[in-house]
Amino acid sequence: MPNTVIQLSQQPSEPKKVVSVKDFGAVGDGIQDDTSAIQKAIDDVHKAGGGVVNFPSGIYKVTIKPNTAHAITIRPQLILQGNSNKKSVIKLASEQGNYSSILAGEKPDSDLSNFAMYDLAIDGNSSNNPVNSESDFNPEKLIMRHAVRIYIGKNINIERCRFTNLNSRNVITVNGNTAPFQVSVSDVLIKNNIFELISGGNVDYDHSTIYTHGKRIQIRNNYFSSKDGAGTKGARTAIETHGDEHTVKENEITGFANGIYVTGYASSSNNLLITDNVIKNAHNGIKIWSYFSDGNTTNPAISNATVANNKISLNIDGWRDLWGNSASVGIGLEPNSDAPIKNLSILNNEISFTNFSGNGREIDNLASGIRMWRYAFPNINNENIRIEGNKITQSLASGIYISMLINKGEISQNNIVNTGQSNGNFHPAYKAGIIIDGVWKDVNLNSNLLEDNQTINTMKEGIISSVICKNICKVSGNKLQVNSNKNLQIFRQTSQQANNNFQISN
Repeated sequence: MPNTVIQLSQQPSEPKKVVSVKDFGAVGDGIQDDTSAIQKAIDDVHKAGGGVVNFPSGIYKVTIKPNTAHAITIRPQLILQGNSNKKSVIKLASEQGNYSSILAGEKPDSDLSNFAMYDLAIDGNSSNNPVNSESDFNPEKLIMRHAVRIYIGKNINIERCRFTNLNSRNVITVNGNTAPFQVSVSDVLIKNNIFELISGGNVDYDHSTIYTHGKRIQIRNNYFSSKDGAGTKGARTAIETHGDEHTVKENEITGFANGIYVTGYASSSNNLLITDNVIKNAHNGIKIWSYFSDGNTTNPAISNATVANNKISLNIDGWRDLWGNSASVGIGLEPNSDAPIKNLSILNNEISFTNFSGNGREIDNLASGIRMWRYAFPNINNENIRIEGNKITQSLASGIYISMLINKGEISQNNIVNTGQSNGNFHPAYKAGIIIDGVWKDVNLNSNLLEDNQTINTMKEGIISSVICKNICKVSGNKLQVNSNKNLQIFRQTSQQANNNFQISN
């Protein structure tokens, strides 16, 4: 499956007008309210047909306007330019209550095409604008506490900015879901930004630092850190994507319950590339949700997607208090996914389970490195599924767990080490290297290396299959190495019915 790097249109090299916010009375001392001065500068550039608003070094205090529920109204054909993301800071004043966004269009349907911001910081002043309950957010009234809100526009660039001290549903939302099969946001680049001290406090709530729903969107080389690391309340997800032609690449994420959430809950999510990201101190690394939405009841919700070369480290004990009733997973399909998947490749990822005290729970039976499981819709088609070249270490249960229908697939050349670390109250079969189930057609399970290098082995079997193979399913070249000299079975089928059409030559 070819994947292309999207080259976005550049902002105009010769903007029509260049002004400074200080020309309009902004002080930047962190004391005076600079909201009006900043707005005057933006509106002046807008009236001239577009241009640049410069923010010299300083802390620019802004307040929420009651009539709009946001602080600053941004415009199309506008560049906000700071001196650096350490020196030019837009800071929300204290005690601003519940609001829509710090930066937003005049109306939700305002077209913000060719908007850009560079080298700026936005400080949400979260300690003085706390979330007191989840009801502080009201999606129907757009009360979400965004830093930047864009619902309509193309050619959007946000680069080299810093977003800090924010308690919000989303820090950046580019959400162009206006109607089925009508995407109103496209050609977006979010690159080289810092998201720090995100969420935290006494209340847990749904959150995605970057939330996108659109087309041709790149999220690249950003750094994300929650306020309190593993277990931070409100640090639900760093990156959540909806829509076609997304590239999520070379980001570093630490201390979020979910690193990346790839969702087919869109009119279409086609041509997706999730690669070379580093995810640390997570409960789940990368989650995939293939779900029908408005206007789509038949087509694959996720298609032509590659998840490759990501490094994922899960912090088990760090999330036990907050998420202990759900099983951790390195890369996993949401079990309630109800839409088909076509051409999904999970390749060459490294997944490790860390910071586990050994205090297991029954739910750990599903804490696998890679888990593709449809419990609610087991007969939904999944076509051309490749899981190859991944390394999984110290999983609480199996290394790979697959329970779904597959029409053509390859599960090969994976290296699985020391599975079954949890002592939770569940059947020891869940501690196998690989567990497979479902109805399969033309699927290969080849050349996987299963290792247990511990003095007392925790891996209980090699590969356990309950698959019913409708056409040729090849199982060959798989190896099991156990240092404890236990004689474990490399491949076991749980029923005679499952034996049909298998070609086994381990």
